[in-house]
Amino acid sequence: MTNTPSFPILDGWAAIVLAAGRGTRMHSAMAKVLHPVAGVPMIRHVCDTARDGGVRHIVVVVAPDNEMIASTAGDGVSTAIQSEPLGTGHAALAGISAASDASHAVILNGDLPMLTAKTLAAAANRHLETNATLTFLTCEVEDPSGYGRVIRNGTEVTGIVEDAETDDTTRTIREINVGLYIVQTQWLRDTLSDLDQNTTDEIYLTDIVSKAVTANEIVTTESIEDSDEAHQINNRVDLARAEALMRERIRERLMHEGVTIVDPSSTFVDANVEVGMDTTLLPGVHLLGSTSLGVDCRIGPNAILRDVVGGDRVHISSSTIEESTLAEDVAIGPYCHLRPGSKLQQHVHLGNYVEVKSSRIGAHTQIGHFAYIGDADIGETVNIGAGTITANYDGMEKHQTEIGDRAFIGVDSILVAPLVVGARARTGAGAVVTHDVPPNATVIGVPARIQPSKGEEPGRG
Repeated sequence: MTNTPSFPILDGWAAIVLAAGRGTRMHSAMAKVLHPVAGVPMIRHVCDTARDGGVRHIVVVVAPDNEMIASTAGDGVSTAIQSEPLGTGHAALAGISAASDASHAVILNGDLPMLTAKTLAAAANRHLETNATLTFLTCEVEDPSGYGRVIRNGTEVTGIVEDAETDDTTRTIREINVGLYIVQTQWLRDTLSDLDQNTTDEIYLTDIVSKAVTANEIVTTESIEDSDEAHQINNRVDLARAEALMRERIRERLMHEGVTIVDPSSTFVDANVEVGMDTTLLPGVHLLGSTSLGVDCRIGPNAILRDVVGGDRVHISSSTIEESTLAEDVAIGPYCHLRPGSKLQQHVHLGNYVEVKSSRIGAHTQIGHFAYIGDADIGETVNIGAGTITANYDGMEKHQTEIGDRAFIGVDSILVAPLVVGARARTGAGAVVTHDVPPNATVIGVPARIQPSKGEEPGRG
């Protein structure tokens, strides 16, 4: 394969992704192509490869009871139903019927998540340069078992033999059919309609190769050197292997882009994660989902981030953060837990054992240790003392706590929501605050009462 193929213009092409297989060897109630690889369903990986390779019209062929597969495959995907499990040729025919306006079809097996857009582009270029009727992808592998073998007469392709049909001679062939075909649509439609069923009543898509050769059509192949791209998932062992390969690929890409990963073997990064230059990932870090981090961050050790948006220079140690947004220069941990809906503004500091849920914390606010902040809106430059709890749940409903700018919340304060603590207000140590606190006021006690100025009677806080 060319190392840096140019990406051809594929207007008017369609990708047909075969995803109707039963996947019985997965022993799962879930369709095989929905199993995730590096946090992304394998069907999405394959459809993204087609998109990134320049194909905009994507048809996913599914079984009648798995129409929801297309909803995980991304935008611009349509569904074709394979009415009966009659093999890959029958599935491709259903797909081509849904892509009738396409001039060329790129047919992809839905269980090839390691395949890259560069490989697809190289195959498309070969197809266009040779004006071929059919181009398919091959690879030399050490262990070809499970794959169809490519049959040649000298250098000329004569056909593909499926693994189940191999004999003692063909079984030793190491050149395999990967599972990507590029075909002129009109020829493909006519040919698929003429394919015969085999002894197991299936129609093999691979039979189009021998049909093309017999008809003196131009058949070409594109070979890939990296056999990892040909890795096909049939069972959980294959799935684990794909997971390891994909995560290694992701880590290497990040390191080439300027990210330091101290111990790659203990660092797990999902496929949709983005990490800025000069960020350091320490051992035990998990960046999951659609997490994105800015430049010069320091994450870990042993930090788990899922669907987090982080700004520049964020420091997180040994903490779990979910579906939250962190502005620049935020410092968190160790041992914090940010639950979904948390928003931390610039220069917020959370120390040990702070839990935040569905709350906004204003710039320069400090929460040193041992606190629970739930359903709260906290202003700027607020100090939250150790042991503070926003009591947001009354047994029936959740309630909001508001704390104004430059307030000072003393240690072990309990703020019973709904509650407003005004700007520059203060609570004494151990205060149980059950009523709103005016700006600049100080409250102490259980229940907390406002401390009067000289000559005034105490009031409730």
